[in-house]
Formats: sequence, structure tokens, C-alpha cells
Amino acid sequence: MTITYIGEIVRSNTAQFSAILPKELAEQPQLPVKLGTLVKVEMTHLAVFGIVSFIEHAPIETNRKVLPHGKTKLELRREMPQVLELVHTEFSALIVGFQANGKILQALPPTPPDLHDFVYPTSRNEVEAFLKKPPTFLRLILQNKETVPDEVIVAFFRNHHAEMERQDFIALGKELAYLLGDDYRRLESILTRIHD
Repeated sequence: MTITYIGEIVRSNTAQFSAILPKELAEQPQLPVKLGTLVKVEMTHLAVFGIVSFIEHAPIETNRKVLPHGKTKLELRREMPQVLELVHTEFSALIVGFQANGKILQALPPTPPDLHDFVYPTSRNEVEAFLKKPPTFLRLILQNKETVPDEVIVAFFRNHHAEMERQDFIALGKELAYLLGDDYRRLESILTRIHD
């Protein structure tokens, strides 16, 4: 069976959600999500867009400590598979918009995704449609105190620069300059790292 979703929601509110990767995807050499990835949750009445802001490998039981075994992941899988069954990969995403009635809005949705909803990767067309709007979602990221907003912004635009045109980058620079006010060093740091 091919898995099309990349996570199942275990916590959510109108500003962010957290999801657990399916075991099959968490064991792949490269995770299907990385910092700054645009993802979506399809609900019955709307689709919610989020940007991955945090990824963590952790024990399933929070009171259990992970101990080193001096073996590679391949050796552990072969010799001690039960060890890998006790850990999972969880990611969090900041909600940056939603789509209702075919229209994308860069704002918080009226309701959060439900627990156990699936998280899916976005298609190139969905990313392009999201980026065709002025980047007002940047304010949602910058206002979030539970993440490192500059790093999330840099990662998002580095991941999705192929879907952007010149005027998109100009709009990005203008919006960041407006939101950051007189903090020119911070603005320069973000823009420089996006284009490195």
C-alpha cells in the first residue's frame, strides 16, 4: 500500500498543528518534510496550508529515555528492530492560510484541522497559487513566539524559489522591509540567506 499522506495530526489549533510521520516514511533516508516545506490539510469544507517550522525525533513514551547503542540505523533495524519501534518523528507547521470555495486566503482559518486529519505535500501548482498572493502570511510567521521566524522564512523561500518569479521576490523584499521596520540588518540577513 502506497502512503500518500506525510503525517497524521496529533495536536492542532487555529495557529499551528503537529503531526506524526507514518513509520514507513520516517525510516526513509530522506524525510518527506523539511524545515520550510509548505504542506496542506484537506478538511471537508476547506484546505489549510502550513509551513513546517519544527521537526523532532523522539521516544513515543515521553518518560522513556533514548540510549545510544553504538550501531548504525541499518544494524539496529536488523539486530534490534524493537528499538526503532519506540521512537517516532513529529513535525509542527505554522498555519499560514487556507483555501475555501476555490479561493486562497493568507490568514488563519475559522477552525483548526481536526485531530487525526492527514497532512499532505503540496503540488507545484498549489505552491505557485499560494505565492501569487502578496506575501502577507509573513506577519503570521514573524508574530509566532514558539519558533525561530527568520529561519522558517529563509527555509520556506529557499525550498520554493523555483516557483517564484522576479516580481514575487520584489514583493517579498517589500513586505519584509515593511514588517521589520528599521531592522535593516535582520532584513539583509534574511534576504541574503534566501539567495545564497
